Amino acid sequence: MQIVELQESNKFRRIVLDTAATGHTLNLLSATTLMEKLLGMANKAVNLASSFPALKSAFGKDQIDPARIEVLRKQIARVHELMQDPQSTEFIIVTIPTVMAITESSRFHASLKKDGASATRLVVNQVLPPSTSECRFCSTKRKEEARALNMISNDRELGGLELIQAPLLDVEVRGAPALRFFGDVVWK
Repeated sequence: MQIVELQESNKFRRIVLDTAATGHTLNLLSATTLMEKLLGMANKAVNLASSFPALKSAFGKDQIDPARIEVLRKQIARVHELMQDPQSTEFIIVTIPTVMAITESSRFHASLKKDGASATRLVVNQVLPPSTSECRFCSTKRKEEARALNMISNDRELGGLELIQAPLLDVEVRGAPALRFFGDVVWK
């Protein structure tokens, strides 16, 4: 809900939310719908309890404010709307060049579409850079990467996304200067 407040304040041009693994992100998206429904039911239960003196004391009607429940429900509905608004929110799928990761990303994109969320770009991270020396490990790794990258172009979920390849670097990207460098490489 803080992201919605930040977005509505117009203090920032872009807010980046780096989410956890696929399953956690999908849980986050579905949680808004679930919370909206639960709060709607809670509000009805509180209102119903107020009609029956015996239930009123069991629910602690004096302690539960239906107006606060409704405010929270509306805030959660706004989060849900924001996540589904392609003018405000874009999911960028980030994966690595392995068959298993590409398969998971395909399922993730299908779930995003089902939930009404927009994704138009796919970043494949840690792609081996070209090299003139071909060690056996590097050669095998490049063949695996080529197979995974080929899967993307033939995948009905991922094939239509803008593909961005981010190279494997010999150092970990940490700190603002390194992030700027990496951003220039990836978003050129």
